[in-house]
Amino acid sequence: MFCIAAFIVLVLMGAVSARYRRYLGRAWNCTLRRVTFRPCDTTFKQDIKDHLLAPLAVRRPKLVGPASVALEAVALLVVLTTVWSAYVVVKSGVNLYVYGTCNKQDSASCSLGAEACSIPDQTPTFGESLLSGDVIGAFGNDFASLGETFSAIPSRMQNWEAEEYLPANASYLGVYDAKKETALEVIDPGCTYCLQLFNNIEEAGFDDRMNLTYIAYPIAAADGYKFQNSLLVTQYLEALRLNPLADAATPVDWEILRRIYTEVDDKGVSWQSVINGAEPAVATALLQDWSAEFGLSQEQVADVASVAASDEVADIIAANTRLVEESIHTVKIPTIIFDGRRHDGLVSVGDLD
Repeated sequence: MFCIAAFIVLVLMGAVSARYRRYLGRAWNCTLRRVTFRPCDTTFKQDIKDHLLAPLAVRRPKLVGPASVALEAVALLVVLTTVWSAYVVVKSGVNLYVYGTCNKQDSASCSLGAEACSIPDQTPTFGESLLSGDVIGAFGNDFASLGETFSAIPSRMQNWEAEEYLPANASYLGVYDAKKETALEVIDPGCTYCLQLFNNIEEAGFDDRMNLTYIAYPIAAADGYKFQNSLLVTQYLEALRLNPLADAATPVDWEILRRIYTEVDDKGVSWQSVINGAEPAVATALLQDWSAEFGLSQEQVADVASVAASDEVADIIAANTRLVEESIHTVKIPTIIFDGRRHDGLVSVGDLD
């Protein structure tokens, strides 16, 4: 271990000072033999130790033995730290390529990817597992996560077609035109980056050149949902899709999404913020009032409320959740599929043009 650690240190020191580069050849030769389980055929290890311990041998000869042991321990620590650092770099790089984030368990914490609301991974992190005493689980979960990422590499290189991932009863922002390509976005009604994406879509005129549809995906959390009324809004959106308003220029579910994402209340507060902070009963009343405002009769509003709480809608949401997690494999919301690619996170106006 000492030779390997010395080589690592000399590489770093040799990058800033030429005086250490003369040792690199011997260090590399010794390291190569050690990693191939052969004994070092030079006195390099002893020479370095003698150099480091010589001043101590003159002043405190009795401390040479303990100091030599300490050097071996430090060498082991240097090697382990280097190996772990290399592993983290590789893991982060692969995650960034596949998922657009260097941290799959908390995509919002990585500044290298596009802004997004992260889909939390409920699996304990490496540190959490160690703190709980589950050493085997710590390494097992981490390696399993990396294995999943490697297995998902082909999905990053594939040609993504939105039509292959459409939800049941898909509705479109505008009239469906068979001559246009289809774009599919995965959204959470409560996610602020979904709001920004919707505004970017409208500013870019993206919905004019694409048949745009969506999957509503309320992001789960350990104690329910990341945004407390996302499931409720999703239930109403799906119920409205099952009960479309005849002859509506824009489907009512899209009208509600547009209001949540683009409009404000009489106090100038975004409706998304109002919905996110409202009690469920208040949010329900808002959704029903908006449905009536967008053309539904009171009888239709009552029907939609009944369907929203039905097993049918629950099954649709469960199927859409599986579609997002098992087929689309995104860890970031919003995600949008168009032009043969899966775009994870917020997409700029320029990239939507």
